[in-house]
Amino acid sequence: MTQWTFIRSDNGGIRNVAAWNVSNAQGLSYLIQLAWPLSWTSLDVSAKANLLYLVDGNAAFGTASDAVRRRRPVSDNESETIVVAIGYPLTDRVYSPRRTVDLTPPCKTYVPPNGPDGQPRFEPYGGADHFLLFIKKTVEPFVLSSIFPNVTTVRTALFGHSYGGLFALHALFTQPEWFDTYLVASPSIWWSDRFILTEEAGFYDHPNRHRLPRVRISYGSQEQFPARRRGESQEQYERRQRGAGQRRMTDNCQELYERLVCSGRVVCEKREYLDEDHGSVIAPALSGSILFFLDSIEGN
Repeated sequence: MTQWTFIRSDNGGIRNVAAWNVSNAQGLSYLIQLAWPLSWTSLDVSAKANLLYLVDGNAAFGTASDAVRRRRPVSDNESETIVVAIGYPLTDRVYSPRRTVDLTPPCKTYVPPNGPDGQPRFEPYGGADHFLLFIKKTVEPFVLSSIFPNVTTVRTALFGHSYGGLFALHALFTQPEWFDTYLVASPSIWWSDRFILTEEAGFYDHPNRHRLPRVRISYGSQEQFPARRRGESQEQYERRQRGAGQRRMTDNCQELYERLVCSGRVVCEKREYLDEDHGSVIAPALSGSILFFLDSIEGN
C-alpha cells in the first residue's frame, strides 16, 4: 500500500488571506480579515484594486472571498478586488451581540424589537456612526497604508445583511460619498418603528451629487411570507407568520426601491430570491451583490 504523508498547512491551505485583532484603550476589539488576489505574490504589489467591505465579517468573509475569486472577469485589464471583513474576535459563533450596537443608528426615541415570545426586548443600540467612522477612518487607512501601500483604490462597496443592511442604508443616507456602491441585503427597515425612513428623508434634502451612488436591495421571498418548517406546530408557525408580517420585508424593500428610483439620487437594483428565508438568503444575496458591484464597475 502507498504511504501518504499529511502536513498541516497554514490558513487551511487558502492563499492570500490574513486576519488582525484590533483593539483600543477603551477595551473595544474587532477582527479584520482580508483576502487579496491570488495573482499577487507580494503585499508591495503596485496595482489598482476595488475594496469590498463586509460587516458581520465572521459570517460573510468566506462566502465573499470565494465568490470574488470564482467570478469570471469582464475584461482582461479589469481591476482586481480586496475583500475587507470587519467582525469580532469570536471562537464559538459567527455573530456577536455587539452588532446590535454597531449596526444600528442613533435615534432619540427608541422602540425595542419584540423577542420570540412577542414581548419587547431591549437591546443596546445607536453606535452606527462610530462604527462607520472606524471602518472609514481606521480600517481603510490601515489596509491601504500599512498592508497594501502601493495599491490605488478604484471603487469601494459596503455590504450588510439584516442589521447590517440597516447599517448600509444608514451609511448611504448619512455618508453617500464614502462608498461608491451600497449592497443592502434583507435590511431591518422595521427597526425602531422604521426610524431609518427619517434618515432617508434627509438624504433626499441634500444636493444631488455628480456621481450617483449605486444601490442593490435584495431579500428572500419567504422572509415576509414564511413556509412552515418541519416539526413546527401550528401555533409556532402562526406566531412566526405574525412576526414576519409585522416586519414587512418584501413590502419595505419594494417601497424603498420605488422611492429611491423616483428620487433620481441613486442607481438602484432590486432582487427577490425565491424560496429563501432570512438566513438562507445571505449566500445568494452576497454573491449577487458582488456581481452587481464588479460586473459594471469599469463602465460606471
